[in-house]
Amino acid sequence: MKNINVVVLGDNEFAKELGKKGTSSDFTIYNYKGSDMKGGELTASFLAPTSYPEKIQSLTHCLAMADAAILVVKKLDRELGEFILSLDLLGIRKGLIIFDDYVEKETFVNLVKNTVIESFVIVDKSPAEIYPRIANMEPSKNEVQHVIIDAAFDVKSVGTVALGVARGNVNVHDEFNVYPGNKKITVRSIQVHDKDVNSAENGERVGLAIKGASVEEVDRGHILAKEGAKSGKEITGKFTKNKYYQDKLEVNSKIFIAAGLQYRQVDITALSDDKITLKSEKEIAYLPGQECLLLRPEAKSRIVGRIKLE
Repeated sequence: MKNINVVVLGDNEFAKELGKKGTSSDFTIYNYKGSDMKGGELTASFLAPTSYPEKIQSLTHCLAMADAAILVVKKLDRELGEFILSLDLLGIRKGLIIFDDYVEKETFVNLVKNTVIESFVIVDKSPAEIYPRIANMEPSKNEVQHVIIDAAFDVKSVGTVALGVARGNVNVHDEFNVYPGNKKITVRSIQVHDKDVNSAENGERVGLAIKGASVEEVDRGHILAKEGAKSGKEITGKFTKNKYYQDKLEVNSKIFIAAGLQYRQVDITALSDDKITLKSEKEIAYLPGQECLLLRPEAKSRIVGRIKLE
């Protein structure tokens, strides 16, 4: 059965109504398995950026795992602007809009004109209306079969357990390379919604008992992939600047990259109108074609733009 991963923006409290609380750190995951309210079944994970707006990486981590979004509009403010800009730069086109309080809808419509938000559907603030809408959405696909790790820990008598979202099928006894690093791991067992399974499908949240790597070697942001993933201290890609970002960008200046669940400070080593090269002290794991936000968390406009990695 497919699982859809949905980021809930603008109302962390509402996310609690959509599923059972799972892992929690600077973001919280609420898991739902039950009826889609139309006679079918639904499994979904709702992601809430619980440390946002203080930590913008709380938002970028949720967006990195999301197939779709629920945007709760309470007022037209800076946070809503960051939500709209982030969703648009990352191309998240599947989503729902909830108008929670009185909002000038005409102003909002003009605000999201020519963005991905135009494809979102307006719904009432009710799980009974949201579940069937979510059930009709498909999880994102990627040519590279992989799992992005969001947490890892030791379990007595089991060993290293890594949690993440499967992109492509994952089977017991599969072997994966760990990026970054040079480790190779074997999947010993798989759990989905606390049940042992032999195989997990695309989009499902998985708990993988693995052999061949310690907790430190499969930390948050690491990628498990058979082939196709990359890692390095220097990365290059197509650059799209946020049109509202006014500060000057220069070679040798420092910014941050949100690459999947990795949040790294990087130096700009080369920059043109449509291409940028970044260098990090630590290796960054990524997928070719992956789109990542570039940030300056201390700036008035925190989102610099987007890089599409080569």
